[in-house]
Amino acid sequence: MNRYSLLLLLAGLLLCGAVSAQSRVDSTLLGVDIFSLISQNDGTGYANIHQAPEIRNALSRHIAANSAAKLQGYRVRIFFDSDQNARSRSEAIAAGFAQNYPDVPVYRSHVSPYFKVTVGDFRTRDEAQRFASRLTNSGAYRYVFVVKEQINYPGF
Repeated sequence: MNRYSLLLLLAGLLLCGAVSAQSRVDSTLLGVDIFSLISQNDGTGYANIHQAPEIRNALSRHIAANSAAKLQGYRVRIFFDSDQNARSRSEAIAAGFAQNYPDVPVYRSHVSPYFKVTVGDFRTRDEAQRFASRLTNSGAYRYVFVVKEQINYPGF
């Protein structure tokens, strides 16, 4: 009985460790070429990477093959309306946003009777909500809310 109790306790500890080892996805490096980032010298250290060119080529082929892939994610809607001048207003809002945030993709759509402008390609609701809060605090947009949509696969 004593061995059985010890094994049960050990299994429980291992299970707790495995559960606590799970973490959230950190997407701060999305769109960053990690090979060039690691080899940069920013004064805090230096790393020199020696790798076969086949590795970079394989990564490039993978990116090219999946460039049109879509996945479930979130965007931030900054405009929707159905009045007579909604088309021109959606164009103006999309153009203004693209000028103020050139690194964030802008999408215009029309689902009768609404013209819509959504921005960003966020994998998690939390990322989209943080960006939505930033837009809300700017006061530049009347409507700002998170929507679940098919997003483009983030670039590398």
